Amino acid sequence: MVDYPSLPPLNALRAFGAVGRYLSFAKAAEELHVTPAAVSQQIKNLEAILGLNLFHRLGRRITLTEAGHQLLPGIENGFGEMERAVRRVRMLGQPTYISCNTVGAFAARWLVPRLERWTKAYPKIDVRISTSAELVSFEEREIDMAIRLSAGEEMGLYTELLQRETVVPMCSPALLTQTPPLRRPEDLVNFQLIHFTPAAGRINTRWADWLKIAKVETVDPERGVSLSDGTAALNAAIAGQGVVLAPKTIALIDLALGTLVIPFDIELPTDLAWRLVMPPGNLERQEIRDFRTWLLEESRGDQ
Repeated sequence: MVDYPSLPPLNALRAFGAVGRYLSFAKAAEELHVTPAAVSQQIKNLEAILGLNLFHRLGRRITLTEAGHQLLPGIENGFGEMERAVRRVRMLGQPTYISCNTVGAFAARWLVPRLERWTKAYPKIDVRISTSAELVSFEEREIDMAIRLSAGEEMGLYTELLQRETVVPMCSPALLTQTPPLRRPEDLVNFQLIHFTPAAGRINTRWADWLKIAKVETVDPERGVSLSDGTAALNAAIAGQGVVLAPKTIALIDLALGTLVIPFDIELPTDLAWRLVMPPGNLERQEIRDFRTWLLEESRGDQ
């Protein structure tokens, strides 16, 4: 009998974890940045070491055997613990910081303007903000947390409601009193529509849908200027160039200052909300817990 070591090679265990998670050699190979053949060989080696089949192979379809079902949770938890331990060790002797990812408009118009208050309260904890239209991997980008517009929980991740979202028309207060004035939804026929089309496309900001709710048929929902950048769209509205239909959260500061107003109390329904998202283990870090608490306090202040 061959005397195998008590713990198989880590590369083989990582390959098994990826295949077990996706039930696909191709997707596992993509995650591990190797070829499907290399992944298949790692699985064969692991099965030889254990003396057990870990997968049922039915043509191109694979399923976990009983042994595979028993092994997978431990492998996933084990690698998760190792990654968290390595991250904690890397931070020893380094300045403490939090890395947070979100979309550009939310960062520019909600998060960044508030960071001065965070810095005053926690001067020794830096915050590094990155932006992207698409969802990013926490492991690949070494991100501690994200603020995402989503409909609910994300599998395997800690999620918490930060800010409910509504989509409303907004404009400069000057438009309410100019000639002709903006007083009723039907008056939009006299004003340019500013279309804000989020790059990720996760929230509906279509004027056609809002006009249908407002029961307005005399306004062409396609005319006007279209922008994919939320800051640019709101700046155009602040400058009096027209009326924008956009998420209210990214305009909270402008609404508080009075540079923007909501001319009609008619919302475009959405089930989306801004949520904190992160691997559950990240809450073990005190600075992450402090930043979470601070974000929730800022959100409550808005409400």
